[in-house]
Amino acid sequence: MDRRKSYEAWGVFGALVLGLLMRLIPAKNSIVDGDVLFFGYDSFYHLRRIFFTAENFPTTLWFDSYLNHPLGLDLTWPPLFDQAVAAVAILFGGGIRAVEMTAALAPPILGAGMILTVYILAKKLFGTRVAILSAFILAIDPKHIGRTHFGVADHDVLESLLIFSALVLLTYALSERDGRVWFGAAAGALLAAVAYTWLGAPIYMGAILIYATIQVALDLRGGARTQETIVPLAATFGTALLLILPFWDEPWLVPSFFGALGSLAALGVLCLLSRLFAEKKVTWIAFIPAVAVSGYAAILLGYVTGAAPKAQILLSSGLDYFFLGGAAGQRIAEAAPLHRTLDFPSLPFLGFAVALLGLGVAISSASRPRLPRDRALFLIYAAFTLVLAIFQVRFLYLFSISGSILVALLFFWASDRLKASGRAGPSTTKALSIALLALLLLPSFVGVGEIGRYRPEVSGDWMETLDWMEKNTPATAGYEAPFRAAEYGILSWWDYGNWILYLSERPVVANNFQAGARDAALFFLSEDEVEAVAIAEGRDARYVATDAKMVYSKLPAIASWADEDPESYITIYTHWDLVTYDHKKRFMGTILARLHLLDCSNLGHFRLVFESNNSVGLIFPTREVKVFERVSGATISGTTSYEKPMGAILEMTSNQGRRFQYYNSAIPVDGRYEITVPYSTDATTGTRAMGPYIVGPVEDFVGGDFREVEVTEEDVLSGRVVEANF
Repeated sequence: MDRRKSYEAWGVFGALVLGLLMRLIPAKNSIVDGDVLFFGYDSFYHLRRIFFTAENFPTTLWFDSYLNHPLGLDLTWPPLFDQAVAAVAILFGGGIRAVEMTAALAPPILGAGMILTVYILAKKLFGTRVAILSAFILAIDPKHIGRTHFGVADHDVLESLLIFSALVLLTYALSERDGRVWFGAAAGALLAAVAYTWLGAPIYMGAILIYATIQVALDLRGGARTQETIVPLAATFGTALLLILPFWDEPWLVPSFFGALGSLAALGVLCLLSRLFAEKKVTWIAFIPAVAVSGYAAILLGYVTGAAPKAQILLSSGLDYFFLGGAAGQRIAEAAPLHRTLDFPSLPFLGFAVALLGLGVAISSASRPRLPRDRALFLIYAAFTLVLAIFQVRFLYLFSISGSILVALLFFWASDRLKASGRAGPSTTKALSIALLALLLLPSFVGVGEIGRYRPEVSGDWMETLDWMEKNTPATAGYEAPFRAAEYGILSWWDYGNWILYLSERPVVANNFQAGARDAALFFLSEDEVEAVAIAEGRDARYVATDAKMVYSKLPAIASWADEDPESYITIYTHWDLVTYDHKKRFMGTILARLHLLDCSNLGHFRLVFESNNSVGLIFPTREVKVFERVSGATISGTTSYEKPMGAILEMTSNQGRRFQYYNSAIPVDGRYEITVPYSTDATTGTRAMGPYIVGPVEDFVGGDFREVEVTEEDVLSGRVVEANF
């Protein structure tokens, strides 16, 4: 091996090792006493499904009664990621530790595989120096690391690796005359694997079709044979369709089936149109408009005739999801458009701008009559992922992959021009080039410094709460075979559903698939306890879990799910890094406020049973996480001569030793009052009373006519009436 090859091999190896180490650093905050705490929210449901698959291999979970309690939920996640992780875990013994460690290690290993794939593509298209720098840039890219580090057990990393590997194979299919069909077929196999990994695989098929349309137009401009573009792509979609066919009518594969079938049909139309243009000598400039008109006419004809209604629905919903964020586009942070989440000026914005400049350089250098097909494919894919990221910030990780090559191109473009100018000596030019590279990589360098501080979102107060929930709430049946509704469910905001399900092993009303999210929102923002109880009873929710984020940062999203104006509950002011919250009077009347901030005062059917250790908030100091129990409530009732409100006060202490006061009241009717209360006075552990209820006229509590009333736990659970006459 000559010295140049040796340097190249060591460079690639160094990038792989660096990238793997960067992605393993978060393990130091993720492994606690030998157990793995996973990051994010979706990871926890992947773990549930991986465990089920490992125990029932190769069968996976397609219906889960522990979701959307008590209705259950059909699952439409394609299974390949979960099945692959389960299969590897089985090879290592299949126990709890084997499954969790395999799932935690899969993202960094696959992420390192992406670094190698980027190197291969960049070397083919732009040469060795761009390839090695691209590999190093991706190795330290914080956006990519954020999706591929230890403990992020999600399908994103496998899906992106598969589609980018398919892209590499397509570049060979489009540039190598020998074996182009075989390269295209191999790319089709990987495209089918993407379909078995992600429900949104048709978006990549759409990107390839966009490329095909533009490339055929370029072929017509240059007088090249359009078959050299269409044939390998037909092999790609044909192979993908064949591999999809065995399960084509499964809900999780139907979109990809129609995507592959429609793509083959679209290639046929491109072939016919290109021949017509060549024979009639129509200008190539009209080709793309002609394709657009033909596509629109086909869609319009389908709507008019009612042909393929399922395909039309899938097309409409797919476009809505990717470019408008779908039904939850305004309610989920990662589905928000880029301009709402990327602050200007900021280092993340600088990183995005650098990649954008690189794309501009790549496009300008490619503006020549005979742009190679493989380069055109890369540029169109990069532009397409850029558009996805602009519409939804969650797709920034996709753009970061091609962005690593674009940044490398930008650096060498600027560096070469600096050298060619001859205005500075060799040492000065070298120093300026190093400074330029440091500037381009500054956002990544800063992001790398943050990696060591990555902590699983579930750690801390939520982990304490989930552990308590598992040990102190009644166990439910069917966790390992979730095919029938369990005895009761837990209602929380959907963000936390997967945590409760996986770590506490309890059914949830709402989880990260947004099933049950609207009912949860309506419950928390209800201003009437009767209405809230009806929702909880309809969902058979025995416990309710809340946290401070629901009161603050998540409140606008909760309001949006309930079709309410967030501004009627809270106004959020942001000034640089300072965020302040201004709660409105309406919010204080909601069930959420009365639960989390007022410890169930003015409620008769919910009681605090647990709160976590840490306190948050200045205006409304409260514990980070709280758990409440829905109970029948005891009714303190009796005769009274008072016509003004009668009240009941109870001195309480929480499980953390925090003292608080419960209060409720009622207006007498026809000389009789009824006050429903949720706390008993005979509990001796956990959240408990410090004495009896003090019951009397609200206006005359101090030194006036009042009664001390004892309420037993049985009274509360059975809904008994406790007499206290005046």
